[in-house]
Amino acid sequence: MNRALLCGAMEGLVSEYGYDFTLHDKSYYPTTISRYPAAFMSQPEFSSIEGRKHGRITYKIALTLACQAAKLAPTARNEVFDRMEQDLTKIFLGLSQTDFVAVVKNLTIKTLNGIDAHGAIAIEAEALVETIF
Repeated sequence: MNRALLCGAMEGLVSEYGYDFTLHDKSYYPTTISRYPAAFMSQPEFSSIEGRKHGRITYKIALTLACQAAKLAPTARNEVFDRMEQDLTKIFLGLSQTDFVAVVKNLTIKTLNGIDAHGAIAIEAEALVETIF
């Protein structure tokens, strides 16, 4: 139940920023791109649970944003990285404000190289998300 809510919330938040959302295993990312900018999320990874009838479930979330940048100058590429980093921060901030999320913690963001053969650039965020049930 919380997994479905979490995936739906992430899809809605990512779509608000203009990214084409895909929920898929990481190994399929390059083959699932239908348009840029793209967002990929692996299935949330169950981390822990507290409580029986009411409590919290913690999931590890990994979200990747990718943009086409084959013909961009280095300065323009850095601007795209900055924008994607800001978008990731806003997406996870928005997630923390949903009704079923107690807290988003340990957010880390890193750049990725060579996700496809067409010059796309990508940035990945990972966080622990505590949901309420």
